[in-house]
Amino acid sequence: MAGRLFELQSRNGILEEKDRRLYEYAYGVLLGRVVIYLIIVILGIITGNWMEMIVFLLPFTVLRQYAGGIHLEKAGGCMAVSGILVLLCSLYLASAPAVIWQMRIIWFVAVGVIFIMAPVDASSKKLDAKEKKVYGMRARVILVIECAIAGVFSVIGYSLIVNGIMVAHIVLASGLILGWIKNFFDKELDVTNYR
Repeated sequence: MAGRLFELQSRNGILEEKDRRLYEYAYGVLLGRVVIYLIIVILGIITGNWMEMIVFLLPFTVLRQYAGGIHLEKAGGCMAVSGILVLLCSLYLASAPAVIWQMRIIWFVAVGVIFIMAPVDASSKKLDAKEKKVYGMRARVILVIECAIAGVFSVIGYSLIVNGIMVAHIVLASGLILGWIKNFFDKELDVTNYR
């Protein structure tokens, strides 16, 4: 689809062939996000869990863009996993009446994991040393802000928002660990195949 969009604009003289790779990548990212948001809208209509989806997705997507984590190779797989993940998290948030202490312990561990590991790059987008430093700093600042927001809403008594932020951080920390493991084995396979 991204290729067709580029072809259409190229035929109309809007884009040049030398920019094909950049625009196909950008269109792919844009179309992927549109599809994911459409899935979320459909799931929101089906389940009625709009607020739960928002309180999970907002802190997750803001922090994920700098923290990184696991990236699936195929767009279809990514969309399917994202849709299932959002659905499961929203169903959990809809059924979780209060912030339980066990969840807080898991959340504190997740915050530590994010703080230490971010950013975890993907095999499709390796970060250089400067990017790692900048992305890491931004991820930590956003993490601290989101934790402060969770603290304020915990004091005020809005448990849905607190739970949403905690679940987002737990899922993100899991993605960072999985991304690190994937990168480790990708490097090991490259070294083994090189020998």
